[in-house]
Amino acid sequence: MAARYKISDKNIYGFRTGMYRMFLLLPVYLALVLGIEFGLGSLLYRGYEKTAVLEEGETGNVAGEEIPVAQSIGDMERLGTFTLLVKCVAVNHDKFRSGDQVYHWITLDSGEKVIAHINRKAIGETGEAGLYRMPVGVWRQWDPPQEALVYERTLTVTDHYVDMYGDFVPVLTQEDYGWALGRKASVWVFVIGVAAYRIIGVRRWRFAPALLWKRDPLLPRNDLECFSASTFAIWAHSFPMLEGWPLVTGAHGSRKVVANFKNVALGEQWGIHDRQEGLRTVHELVEEHAGKLDTVYAGWDLCRANQLVGMMYLVKMITREEMDQEFARTGKVIQQRFSSWEEMAESYLEGYEAWRRRCGDPDAAGSAARRRYIFRQLKENPDGPYAVPFGTDLTGMTYGGGKAARDVVKRVLRNYRGPCQ
Repeated sequence: MAARYKISDKNIYGFRTGMYRMFLLLPVYLALVLGIEFGLGSLLYRGYEKTAVLEEGETGNVAGEEIPVAQSIGDMERLGTFTLLVKCVAVNHDKFRSGDQVYHWITLDSGEKVIAHINRKAIGETGEAGLYRMPVGVWRQWDPPQEALVYERTLTVTDHYVDMYGDFVPVLTQEDYGWALGRKASVWVFVIGVAAYRIIGVRRWRFAPALLWKRDPLLPRNDLECFSASTFAIWAHSFPMLEGWPLVTGAHGSRKVVANFKNVALGEQWGIHDRQEGLRTVHELVEEHAGKLDTVYAGWDLCRANQLVGMMYLVKMITREEMDQEFARTGKVIQQRFSSWEEMAESYLEGYEAWRRRCGDPDAAGSAARRRYIFRQLKENPDGPYAVPFGTDLTGMTYGGGKAARDVVKRVLRNYRGPCQ
């Protein structure tokens, strides 16, 4: 079964485009991260410290002398907020763990036994050896965890506990805070950097979008562009540097491709160095065959005319509107001269072989055979370039990707699939 067609995934993530530049940016990346850790970190730490510290008298904070001491459950219910005086044995040994929380069981002065959740960092001394002042606490109702129910027989109550932890969050030192901020910043700087690289690269035509691939700015925007890209599809699949149909330029505009198009393909091979020279060359190729039926190798010249227009657009010699105008001019001549893709391709291949012979290629027939094979492969694709109707309406187009006819291009993009294995 023939493979369905897909936009080239060559360099789809941009890693082949200026990869060395990404390594050159590594010092900048490290400088940003270190600047955030040591510069911004010290500024933000002050605000963090204020928000992280519990307010005076808040549950879980250090209990001052003004906080009353409860001696029984009745006192805790009556006082609202209070502290307890607890011996060190209870703080250090009488405890159990539930999940990531540590609880203690405490014997009150009244002899009643209760469960307490204590912020150990807010425990204060009393001046009496072995006796400690607990943080500010409240008597709070709860559904005890299974670990607490192990002590159910020894506890006075199980449906309440002493909350001396509250909303306490361990406060990081400034060094630890800066380190934590730097680690988070390193991730975000990397993510934002890659996203910016992707967005800029796609907008500058350097590679295809990895996800929203239909938004590739070099995909056809209308039926005219789709038809025109099909006219030079054989060429677009003949070189490793190119990415194929239906890109209206044959490839994305990496620095290497743009330099090759501008300096070698257009400059050296065609003598095209600016817009005027390019359009004059295209018009000469097209006008030689316009309104005539007996010219030789019309397919070779007309397909190359569209090819040149796409290349000129990629190197920004012409605008998209000018590209569409030239596509329409050439496309109409192609439809006048030929009745099918097969007839056009045969004329193109004959012209290509003749050109190779003039260039002194001893294997001109073999070179043409290789391109003929490319044509047959593309022709077999049900959603390939030659599934575009040869009689696609190219009249009355609104150029530049505006409200032009889009029936064909919608079908082409809708039916895109990855190559079948």
